[in-house]
Amino acid sequence: MEHEGPTPFYRAVDAPSLGRAISDARKEAGLTQQDLAEQLKVTRGTVVRLERGEAVSLVVAMQAIRILGRDVALVPRFSKLQVRP
Repeated sequence: MEHEGPTPFYRAVDAPSLGRAISDARKEAGLTQQDLAEQLKVTRGTVVRLERGEAVSLVVAMQAIRILGRDVALVPRFSKLQVRP
């Protein structure tokens, strides 16, 4: 996971690292797990599972990312990527 400057970039390579990135973004946004759950219209337990990298709906994960003001870019594993603000 990488985080630099005012436009954070998180590198998630598996479900647990995606969950950590979502957790970090939620905390940066000043939201509790319950706050995020209410915005997602799911239980707090679903947010807990998401942040642990456990099985949740892809729709829920994408909605959480959107609510937290983040974007997702899918990059082939062996590609070189440069991120510029």
